[in-house]
Amino acid sequence: MIFHLSCKQATAILLQGEDRALTRYERLRLGFHMRICDACPRFLRQVDLMRRAMGEWRRYRDDE
Repeated sequence: MIFHLSCKQATAILLQGEDRALTRYERLRLGFHMRICDACPRFLRQVDLMRRAMGEWRRYRDDE
């Protein structure tokens, strides 16, 4: 299937999306994968949590 991604490929694209804008094709494939996978949405939530925690840590550190 053209749209099929493995979890390894999906997480790589998710992480690349942190550094650059994803193409429409990447977003489409990723969206399809996220609908059928239980683990990758959980991974995305974990990445978001880490990003927010690092932001809080930076603000805390800058306040000193």
